[in-house]
Amino acid sequence: MFKELKKLRWLTIVFISSFLIFLPLWSGSFIIYLVSYSFIFGIFAMAYDLFFGYTGLVSFGHSTFLGMAAYAVGMFSKTLFHVGNPLLLFIVACGVGTFLGLLVGYFCTYTRGIYVALVTFAFAQISWLVVMTDPGGLTWGENGIVGVRPGPLEIGQLKLNLFSGVGLYYLVVGIFAISYLIIWAITRSQVGDIFKGIKQNEERLLSLGYNTKQYKILVFALSGFFSAIAGVLVSFLDNCVTPALVEWTLGAEILLITILGGPGTLVGPVLGSFLVAFSKFYVSSWIGEGNWVYLLGGLYIVVVMFLRGGIINSRTFHFLSGCS
Repeated sequence: MFKELKKLRWLTIVFISSFLIFLPLWSGSFIIYLVSYSFIFGIFAMAYDLFFGYTGLVSFGHSTFLGMAAYAVGMFSKTLFHVGNPLLLFIVACGVGTFLGLLVGYFCTYTRGIYVALVTFAFAQISWLVVMTDPGGLTWGENGIVGVRPGPLEIGQLKLNLFSGVGLYYLVVGIFAISYLIIWAITRSQVGDIFKGIKQNEERLLSLGYNTKQYKILVFALSGFFSAIAGVLVSFLDNCVTPALVEWTLGAEILLITILGGPGTLVGPVLGSFLVAFSKFYVSSWIGEGNWVYLLGGLYIVVVMFLRGGIINSRTFHFLSGCS
């Protein structure tokens, strides 16, 4: 039975990979945009799942890591400097996300439970206020920063556009796959076991001599790093950075996406990001803009009542998650 499930899991992975590789050949630009958007928020959701699903911490301020990383791209490419090197933009933005993760994590180690969520919420509000006040003309306030996408890469006579359209789609899928493998490896490592131990019984870890504060700061930094990757990619996708990326509501939305898909599975939050992204765009066209949230709310109620632990934790999809 186990061998059959393992074979079925690999067949599913091969089918999905083949589907994603050939998707641009038959789909339009809007579908490519939606799938790219979903994978970007899938990276963000996995970053949050490492924090919430595996370590048991709750945050309403993860928009700080994604949004400020995106603004780092905007400032370095447009308002502060005029950096066009995409690799340098990635390094700077990921550095910002990791640093903010370390900073917020340090303050959060002095509290527990719901107070961690309140501290992260406070940082999200501070980030939003900084963006809106436009210090030194760096953030352009409520207008956001437009035109942050790097130009095509020039390799001799060849121009390779990896930052818009189909090129960006393949870049996003590739980065998503690498991010998934790295986060999956972390969850299966000794560090991942300590993260799980913090969620299950932090007091026992303390009695065994583990400094759980250090590991909490570490998970903040890791989550901030991968959230920053999502921030860079979404700024390239939309070719702009707006204050909506740092609002606390985005942090609340990624929490709901993780719960919907199934915390502690990695695959579940990715599925949740696809469901939310596609329902946001398609359901809005059917029942009116903004009304999609009512359908989403109903879906959350169904999941909580009948699919405890999220969609991916149901028996139908359990083999995809790779959980024991």
